Amino acid sequence: LIVYEDEASFRQTPTIHRTWARLNSQPKIPTEGQRQCQKVFGAVALSGQFTYRLQDTYFNTDTYVAFLEDVVLPKFYRRNHRIFYIQDNASYHKAENTFAWFTKNRSRIEVFNLPQYFPDLNAAERIWNHTRKHTTHNRYFKTKKELHDALQITFDDIQKDPKIISGLLAPFF
Repeated sequence: LIVYEDEASFRQTPTIHRTWARLNSQPKIPTEGQRQCQKVFGAVALSGQFTYRLQDTYFNTDTYVAFLEDVVLPKFYRRNHRIFYIQDNASYHKAENTFAWFTKNRSRIEVFNLPQYFPDLNAAERIWNHTRKHTTHNRYFKTKKELHDALQITFDDIQKDPKIISGLLAPFF
């Protein structure tokens, strides 16, 4: 099974994206001026299966290995089948503890690093683009919890109906 992994941060601060508006009248979205964000680890298989973990802490080796152990393996690993796991080159992906975890679990998961600076080769990036377009762009979140809840609804919908992202993953077949 081929699985792509990536992580993303979604800001509470609104982002204005293309939208319909009257000529010479840019839409205004309120803001609190806060720089709060929601961090997300995500992994997607080309079959459309998607899993994620929302977290408040920074991305690091410990949180990454916990994501692998608690989320990725239970979701994607099946007896006598190996996961071919594709990730970018974040520093904690290549850290000593992470490397040790991959070595220990090599019979279940084999890791491949993408070339540096090629996010277009990572299918998980398409999930983040979809999420921004349909969930966070042009939208005001008064609290971090509102942002968290909106992201969770979007990700849960993707998990329930993989057809939502099947078109996004088509270039990877």
